[in-house]
Amino acid sequence: MINKPAGYLSAMTDDRGRKTLSDLIAGKIQERVFHVGRLDQGTSGLLILTNDGELAHLVSHPASEIEKAYLVKIRGKLDDIQLQAIRDGITLEDGFTTSPARVSIARSDRDTTTLRLILHEGHKREIREMFKALGKSVVSLVRVSIGGLDISIVPRPGEIKKLGKKEIDLIKQGSKRKNQGR
Repeated sequence: MINKPAGYLSAMTDDRGRKTLSDLIAGKIQERVFHVGRLDQGTSGLLILTNDGELAHLVSHPASEIEKAYLVKIRGKLDDIQLQAIRDGITLEDGFTTSPARVSIARSDRDTTTLRLILHEGHKREIREMFKALGKSVVSLVRVSIGGLDISIVPRPGEIKKLGKKEIDLIKQGSKRKNQGR
C-alpha cells in the first residue's frame, strides 16, 4: 500500500520523463509489483501495489463493489439537488452514467466545500467529471480508504506499508462478491 502524492503518475514507467510510482518505491520494494486501479496525476491517497493477481482482480472488478472513499474539496457549495444527483448517479460528458454514490459534507467555508464521497467503481477521472457536470471544479482529491483500510496506515505522502494477512482480509471482507460466496 502506498500513499501516492499528487504529481506522480499511477504508472511504473513514463516515456515523457514524468514522476512515476517507480520513483517512489525504488529501493523500498524488491518484488516486482503493479498498481491496482489508478489515481490521476493530480490525485493523492491510497493505492494498492501488489504481485497478487487475484487480489488485484477482486479490488478492481466493479462486481466486487469494494468501497473507495475520497475527500473531495471543491470551489463553492452544493445544493440539495446536486447532492441528490451524486447519490442517484450522474451522466458524464462522455455518456457514462456513474453508479449511485454516498456523499456527505465534511467541511464548508466561505469559498470551498470538502465532501466525503464513497464509490465502488473507477471510471477514468470519474470524480472530477462528476463535479464538472455539476458546474464545480475540484481543488483537491484524496483517496482515504479502500475496503476496510484507511489512509492512517500510511499517513505521509510517499509512505509505503507491506500489507499483512489481516489487512488483506479487511479488503476482501469489503467485497460484495466475497460476501455472496462468489
